[in-house]
Amino acid sequence: MDTKERITSESLKLFMRYGIRSVTMDTIAENLGISKRTIYELFSTKDELIKACFNHISAEDEKQYQEILKNSGNVIEAFLHSIRRSVELMKSISPLFFHDIKKYYPEIFNCTGEEHSKRGYDRIIHFIKKGKEEGYLRKDINEDITTKLIMEQFNIMGNEELFPPDKYNRSKLLENIAVNFVRGIATEEGLKIINNFNEQFNN
Repeated sequence: MDTKERITSESLKLFMRYGIRSVTMDTIAENLGISKRTIYELFSTKDELIKACFNHISAEDEKQYQEILKNSGNVIEAFLHSIRRSVELMKSISPLFFHDIKKYYPEIFNCTGEEHSKRGYDRIIHFIKKGKEEGYLRKDINEDITTKLIMEQFNIMGNEELFPPDKYNRSKLLENIAVNFVRGIATEEGLKIINNFNEQFNN
């Protein structure tokens, strides 16, 4: 891992643990045991570093997603494993991370949000099409409408007025939305896989 990758990785860990605004370049330099000047030689501004962190998140997410697809027995299992990974990841992230990026870095939030939404839309469309082919999802559902509906449900998790972070756990919100979604569009065979999956991971 080169210096730029080390800075990005360590910064992301700090941002996720303490929020973005409270973590300064001095804090990052101290944690890495390097000078602040070294950081600024590679990242001219904190905004540039934050963008690099989100690029790292996207790359790691895609890598993990492809691994899940490769190792899952069917599309339902792949979807549930993917959600479980996201739930576990969210448990390790401070609510301040989401709050800060939305409030203090709106341009980065909007840009990364658009990329995330497109990637999420493509994945869910693929999930529904594959699920229909395998016989685990109902053939009567409209792929585009269903995908947009679940995307809106995922997006609404970020509404802090509706779901205050001190009252609602983001990982629990995600889990409830995703599991209820897939149950609602599954066939009887699909429901068997969902129930078996839940029994396996809840025991």
